[in-house]
Amino acid sequence: MALKGLDFTINYGEIMVLLGPNGSGKTTLLMILATVLKPTSGTAKVLGIDVTKQPTQVRKVLGIAFQEARGFWRHKPADILRFHAAVCGVPKAKRDVEIEEILKALELWDDRNKLFMHLSGGQAKRLETAKVLIQRPKFAIFDEPSSQVDLRGKREIWEQILRLRDEGSTILVATNEVREAEYLADRVTILDQGRSIVCDTVKNLKDKIAGGDIVELELEPGPDSARLQEELKQIKGTVNLVNTGENRYKVHVSMAEAWVPKMTNLCFERKARLLSVKVTEPSLDDVFLHFTGKALEAPKNA
Repeated sequence: MALKGLDFTINYGEIMVLLGPNGSGKTTLLMILATVLKPTSGTAKVLGIDVTKQPTQVRKVLGIAFQEARGFWRHKPADILRFHAAVCGVPKAKRDVEIEEILKALELWDDRNKLFMHLSGGQAKRLETAKVLIQRPKFAIFDEPSSQVDLRGKREIWEQILRLRDEGSTILVATNEVREAEYLADRVTILDQGRSIVCDTVKNLKDKIAGGDIVELELEPGPDSARLQEELKQIKGTVNLVNTGENRYKVHVSMAEAWVPKMTNLCFERKARLLSVKVTEPSLDDVFLHFTGKALEAPKNA
């Protein structure tokens, strides 16, 4: 069973990111929503339209960029987008202007007349994204949109996805790359072995890790250092405090944004001069490990 009791809702106008390792059920879910696969049980709706009962209506409001870029080997990027624009109802008078704009934004303009079979993996992946951008669907799906793409290209793709959201599209992104998830997500659903483990904003997910934030402190030496160390341990939210050197501490806390002001007030009251503060928050890798008990697989070509 690929998906087991999965139950979640995407809000209108948001980017929902499905974060999970390979084999967690992400692509299966996307293929069901895109009406490529038919679910054996349960219900799935896109903008209120049942994917099983009204698949044709779903396809009218949905656009998808597949994990593997699709294109006939002898077609050219400009022609592929021109055909896609025509099928999706983009007015003829606007097609060439919009195609040029999108190809330039994704740095494909100079390769617009290159055969699809001669495109690099990263170029083909950008073209797959461009199909959705030319369509501007009400509901857009991106399956690992920046895999095989270099760092500069990733940022360009992410910016275009954010722009699509800002123009009114509801977006679902599947990825196993935490950097991509953090950059794009309004909310994240962690998927593991076909189940939804947790769904929330990135900030809230990080805040749910007790002791996940790390605060490194350096204080000016003073006669009451031992007493101050004990009082730091008593601040609400302190999970663990380790002395890493003379008047230097590494403190694991919950919600550093609430803990740090309490710490600075304590230092002020004790006339202890604070020399430096460094706060490190948990990554989505840490979040995934916390909720699933295992590490997220490193993405290929990252």
